[in-house]
Amino acid sequence: MGVRSTTCFGLVAFGALIALTPVFVWSQAKGDEKADRVFLADGTPIHLVLMDDLQGKELRVKQTVHFKVREDLVIDSKLIVKTGTEAIGHIESISKNGLLGKSGRLILQFDYVTTVSGAQLLLRGGAGVSGGKGGALTGLSALWYGPDARMPVGTMINAFVNQDQRVSVP
Repeated sequence: MGVRSTTCFGLVAFGALIALTPVFVWSQAKGDEKADRVFLADGTPIHLVLMDDLQGKELRVKQTVHFKVREDLVIDSKLIVKTGTEAIGHIESISKNGLLGKSGRLILQFDYVTTVSGAQLLLRGGAGVSGGKGGALTGLSALWYGPDARMPVGTMINAFVNQDQRVSVP
């Protein structure tokens, strides 16, 4: 009788496990749905400050450029990107001073910033100018020009969210 009751108990336990598996899987799926996702529209500004001293004579194309976020990005009362977070860009092109007083040029391309949930938020160019002879905004990058195409540490720059993106928030 002991073997039969043990076998019967084992079958009942196994049947209960099989019966509860869909409930367990469903509860995990519901837990994943609890993670909030926020919509970021194309063109949402990200306020940055330059952390590298960029001098045209010392730069090379594709060189990484570091920025820090200077203001929290909050959407629908949810923190997306925190002040002080590092943002990454790179040197798109450089032209040195030319003959007959032609000024040098420096073009930056913004790449990404990391959200509070650890996702990379893709960026595109925008510009705020301080120092040098001047600057301009192009469709995808920031353009500076001047005698030596120099951008000092602390230059404030606005990058923008590149394309509509959905990000998870904790």
